[in-house]
Amino acid sequence: MTRTDSTPFFDRAISWSLDHPLPAPIRYLAATLLVVAVALVRAFLVTELVPWLLFIPGILIVALMLGEGAGFYAAMLAALLAALSIGRSSLPLFLTDAQWAGTALFLLIGAGIVRVSGEVRAAFRRAREANSALAERQSFLTSVLASSTDCIKVLGLDGRLSFMSEGGMKVMEIPDFNAVQGCPWPDFWTGEGNAEARAAIDNARAGKASHFTAKADTYLGNSRWWDVSVSPILGEDGRTMQILSVSRDTTDLLEAREQQALLNAELGHRLKNVLSMVQAIANQTFRQGGALHEINAKLASRFSALGKATDLLTSSAWQSATLHDVIGASIVSADGTKGRIQVEGPDIKLDAQVALALSLALHELTTNACKYGSLSNETGTVAINWEHRAVENDQSGRFIFLWQESGGPEVIPPTRQGFGSRLIERSLRSYFRGEASLDYAPEGLRFTIDAPLPKSANILEQ
Repeated sequence: MTRTDSTPFFDRAISWSLDHPLPAPIRYLAATLLVVAVALVRAFLVTELVPWLLFIPGILIVALMLGEGAGFYAAMLAALLAALSIGRSSLPLFLTDAQWAGTALFLLIGAGIVRVSGEVRAAFRRAREANSALAERQSFLTSVLASSTDCIKVLGLDGRLSFMSEGGMKVMEIPDFNAVQGCPWPDFWTGEGNAEARAAIDNARAGKASHFTAKADTYLGNSRWWDVSVSPILGEDGRTMQILSVSRDTTDLLEAREQQALLNAELGHRLKNVLSMVQAIANQTFRQGGALHEINAKLASRFSALGKATDLLTSSAWQSATLHDVIGASIVSADGTKGRIQVEGPDIKLDAQVALALSLALHELTTNACKYGSLSNETGTVAINWEHRAVENDQSGRFIFLWQESGGPEVIPPTRQGFGSRLIERSLRSYFRGEASLDYAPEGLRFTIDAPLPKSANILEQ
């Protein structure tokens, strides 16, 4: 059998000489010592051999290990020592004509050996550099593939897996590639995804690239959405030799898009509710009549209250608001009399619509108290209390809310129903699904809510 690889000793020896270049004096000294040693062995032990024969291995070693310059020097020194070992002073030219011809032939052979050895040494150096560059490139590509979060695969023309990147194994949750090597790649997909994968392989065989998005499970059974590109790997003849498939996990992106669509729909719903509330406020305000500047002032005040309630809900993405925050935003118009408003009760999180309606109602009560009620003088007070009462056979319990004014001017029941009354009677009863009433007692206005705790409500502290 033909041998195509070198021996480890030969590789190590040449590699050592290339990695540890010696200074010129040392190289020539080493060549001299080796040639002289060969000459002594030849002179004392093998005197019957042709004088030049034993020098050839030495010249070869010097040329391979120390370079061409030292090799040519070793060849000439070997020819000189060989001539000295066979020459006779009695001869006119110290050597016979045949010996001179043999010496010349030896020098030619030695020079050829040195030249070939130099080429072998240079070729070995180039091979080492090429292997080092190849190893560096392979290491770089391996690092890139391992770092990529894409699943990079190479398929045979039959669509079976022959390679998968390390990063791809991670995203596909494959502990050992041997578990899937050789498996038909389209079988990872189901339904339309399977058909898309088979069509992509057919296109790649024909030299065309494809792209599709489909759903497939990881090796551990976790469902993922994948953005897939499939392209042919062409040979030198331009024909498809293998198929490249790159899959990117887009599950989070698609879920984010779905969430964005839901948020857009929810935003549209919220905007419609706010616009409906604005329309109701405007209609009720204009129905009450009055001078234009009074209507403008009332609208501005009520829209301001709606804006504060909206700000409160915006901070929680229109999901909910706590009762303490709702009350705080609603009584802001009573800045100069806040010390006369007592607030007590557990903090309860209310959904957006309930919080918005209650905020507007409390704003109307605060405005009325400042103009005509207990906050219109220097001594009146407002007590705001609420509680959650457990009820047997009722998991949600009851929500009891009380607004009680005292110490103000005597209360005179209105002759007609205003905006606040309509808001309480219609909106709050609807949103709380219970009783909401105003009691115009002479000693002070009383507003109460007695309703089941809304299912969406959440008691934060008791």
